[in-house]
Amino acid sequence: MKPDLQRLPQPWMAEGPAARVMRALTAEGDEARFVGGCVRDALVGRNIRDIDIATPLSPQRVTDLLHKADLKAVPTGIEHGTITAVADKTGVEVTTLRLDVETDGRRAKVAFTDDWQADAARRDLTINALSADASGKVHDYFGGLTDLAAGCVRFVGDPRQRIIEDYLRLLRFFRFHADYAAGAFDDAAVAAAQELAPNLKSLSGERLRQETLRLLIARRAVEVWGETLSLGIVQHYLPWATSLDRLRAVAELEQRHDLAPDPIRRLAALTMTGCGREVAEQLKLSRAEGDRIIELDAARDPFDASSPQAVRRQVYAWGNDAARDRLLLDWADRIDGASGADALNVIETWPRPRFPLKGADIVKLGVPEGPRIGEILGRIEAWWIERDFTPDRAACLTSARNQV
Repeated sequence: MKPDLQRLPQPWMAEGPAARVMRALTAEGDEARFVGGCVRDALVGRNIRDIDIATPLSPQRVTDLLHKADLKAVPTGIEHGTITAVADKTGVEVTTLRLDVETDGRRAKVAFTDDWQADAARRDLTINALSADASGKVHDYFGGLTDLAAGCVRFVGDPRQRIIEDYLRLLRFFRFHADYAAGAFDDAAVAAAQELAPNLKSLSGERLRQETLRLLIARRAVEVWGETLSLGIVQHYLPWATSLDRLRAVAELEQRHDLAPDPIRRLAALTMTGCGREVAEQLKLSRAEGDRIIELDAARDPFDASSPQAVRRQVYAWGNDAARDRLLLDWADRIDGASGADALNVIETWPRPRFPLKGADIVKLGVPEGPRIGEILGRIEAWWIERDFTPDRAACLTSARNQV
């Protein structure tokens, strides 16, 4: 976790889309820096995801310089000074330095500035307020490097004021603590979070969704979610997500069997029985996400891990992904370890097959259009399933002729 200035500059800072954008912005002597997460993660040796650049230049000046370099400029957030530069089909956000003029806990009105420290001061956490120029020189106004080295997640300035400016920062504090901290919580931040947590329900479901799902797959997700429950934080907007033991069991199984942490599965593990619909509505989950958590939360028989054939039937009924979800959710208290491991192996190695016949096949055998086609297909499919999905298309057609 200790930041290493020798890690800067990195290859993406010298070559590739981000480097092209940086060269375009500084081609005529103007200043620009990489900011936020890309600098933080580069310093601790993590994979870089999104790359953001800040500059004192106006959005119009940014656009002009990008066009001179034959790069596309998309005004994705022009009211907040953000232009997305497109280089090699990759988007890089370029934002003019800003000051918060007015905040209400959900959104901010901003004014542009040329003061780097003032722009850094409006960011949430010290480790997110770092910036670096193309040469790799890091600029740190609020002790972010020290905090990064110590594994300390701390607000820039007064925690209460930072949260009042945007209540989502309350959840971001816990999420970054789960991903980057190596020690105890910052006491001042926790006190402010407890005081202001009732305001979380004033935020849009979409914003709550983003931070909640990110927190659930963070490095210390289970531990930190447990702390938010103990502190009475998440209950203010997600009172149904309290089944911590089941979350812990699912997370341990994912790690033990080298499965990627899945935020919706983990959210389903947390959710009290019968409350999946409320969770989906509160977080404004996508249709697919909402359907998934509602189905996992619905009353159902326990996953049957008694035999490979039983597992294959469930894979065929639900699909591999849904079968995996059900197995992991039931494994902790309903399935012994060996049976669960065998069932998971079937799910991972046996792709869900397609039934070999269609209605047109039955019509070709002389059966007229109508409900009888579905009845015949249903009987043949049941026969196929009973034989563990082994009969091929030719065998299924023979069975169909016998049915007809």
